[in-house]
Formats: sequence, structure tokens, C-alpha cells
Amino acid sequence: FPSHDTAVENKVYKNIIRFQTLGCPSVTQNIEVNLKNRQHAIDVAHYGPLNPNEPNEDYWKAKADMFEGDIQSAKKALCGNCSLFVQTKRMLECIASGINDVNEWDTIDAGDLGYCEAFDFKCAALRTCDAWVVGGPITD
Repeated sequence: FPSHDTAVENKVYKNIIRFQTLGCPSVTQNIEVNLKNRQHAIDVAHYGPLNPNEPNEDYWKAKADMFEGDIQSAKKALCGNCSLFVQTKRMLECIASGINDVNEWDTIDAGDLGYCEAFDFKCAALRTCDAWVVGGPITD
């Protein structure tokens, strides 16, 4: 599986500084833009599986083949442990403020949501994509 990459770490650091300066990423507030960016992650990086609670053996086999590993290892390379997955308190507050639901924290908890630095969208921890990088999530 891919390992830490200094260029990726620098991008993440710069984006965190940008976020602290400019506020919440627009995708946390705008569902249409979030869906567009998520679709891009599906199209170019095979973000998935669709329902992480299902076996999805074909999906995980393809992911294992892409990473040149086995299915069990592929199933451990999740958004929730990717170094591009942001779950800081401030980011989760941004996500909550954009949900516009009385149960926004229940929604966040149910999906174990965070923010994907690589594709700029709200992401579920039990999914993965081809851009997975070891070492996450980003928390505080």
C-alpha cells in the first residue's frame, strides 16, 4: 500500500492553513457541489463501496488488485485511516452546520463522516478510494 508522501503532507498542511484562514470548505455547506465532487472521486478514484455494510467482494477484489495486495489488506485501507481524511473538531462543526438537520451529529456519527482533502467532499470513514494514503485520519 502507498506510504506517506511529503508532497501530500505539504498539500494537507497548506489546505489546513487555508481552511483555518478562510473558514469551512464550501462542500460542507453546499450539497450540490459536494455531490459533484464525490461523483468525481467515484469516477476517477473508485470511491466506494456503495454500501460499506455489504460484503462487496467484487469491489474489494478490484481494490486489492489495484494495490497489488490481498482482499483482507485492502479492506483495512479505509478513508477513516487515510492521511487525507480530516476529522478535526472544527471540520466536524463545519459538516454539522451544513447538514441543516436537528440530528446532524447523529448523521455524522452514523457515517463516521469527515472531509476528504484529495477530492474536496464529505467522506464516510468505512469507504476508500485509489488515492488512499497511510497515516490518518487528521484529528486534533
